[in-house]
Amino acid sequence: MTDPVADVRLLPVTGLPEVRPGDDLGRLVVEALERAGTPLVDGDVVVVTSKVVSKAEGLIASTDAIDRSELVLRESHRVVSERSTDTGVTRVVASHAGPVMAGAGIDASNTGDAELLLLPHDPDASARWVHDKILAAVARPVRIGVVLSDTAGRPWRTGLVDLALGLSGIQALDDLRGRSDTEGRDLAVTVRCLADEIAAAADLVKGKVDRVPVAVVRGLGQVVVADGSTARSLVRAGVEDWFALGRAEAVRDALGVSPGSALSDNIGIESVRPEPLSRRVDRALQVALTGGDAVEAAHLAGDATVVRLRARSELQLGRAWARFEVALAGERLQSASSHEDGTVVVHISEG
Repeated sequence: MTDPVADVRLLPVTGLPEVRPGDDLGRLVVEALERAGTPLVDGDVVVVTSKVVSKAEGLIASTDAIDRSELVLRESHRVVSERSTDTGVTRVVASHAGPVMAGAGIDASNTGDAELLLLPHDPDASARWVHDKILAAVARPVRIGVVLSDTAGRPWRTGLVDLALGLSGIQALDDLRGRSDTEGRDLAVTVRCLADEIAAAADLVKGKVDRVPVAVVRGLGQVVVADGSTARSLVRAGVEDWFALGRAEAVRDALGVSPGSALSDNIGIESVRPEPLSRRVDRALQVALTGGDAVEAAHLAGDATVVRLRARSELQLGRAWARFEVALAGERLQSASSHEDGTVVVHISEG
């Protein structure tokens, strides 16, 4: 898709009933559109909020049966970052659904007092299911695409935006590499994510407050293709993932304290709020001494900014010393050290 689009319309699908496990979501969408006098036309893209798909598929967990933090770990395969908050520990994880997102995308809004909605583990398959159900409910042949959308935050940007969690019958990317801009310069890296742009645009006419979980994007028939992309292919992983761990988590993981582990919980997790220097120093010290032995550590004269390390051998002492300075850097603290007679004294200050 490289040609300009003349006109794009965003149509909210209103009048949908509360979706329950086992409901034919495709039929409900088609009937709501026909009642509104806006039946599907060739080239329409139906954008469905993941929440209603989760409801239809029965992906519901009860807070009475499992702790939410445990559920987040169960619904993910890797913890990227974790912080202590006023309500517990918030984790950004690589979810089984695909994207890296806070809390594995588990949703507690508009679900009842004791229920949590989980994301499908295969959102592309769920998008194909909705696609098939819609086509089965339409009385005439029509060419459509389906985007399963979800809301997520983005690094270095405030606020949330919808992205494509699952796709069916959609060209996800517009690869402009090898083309030239208006001044003749090569577009060496420009690959537009059409799927995410469609998901975000559709959210302008739907949303949690108004309880409009579905929208139709009309006028983008050129992205509706028989052999479409998968949303899973849009997730950067492996060597393409430059941000596999957060700052603190990368340091702690290198020192043997993996994010999301019981050990990480026991040592303590950095807070989103300002913390006393003593707490940060003690946390760094616990991380540094993980897996070590025969190392003594103590604050000098009760001063949280001065720590003494002693060990039976110079090798053990040197190892503990190096690990402590690295752990302090992970807490954004600076250190200056002196070594004499089998003792290291570390002076600590704010970074």
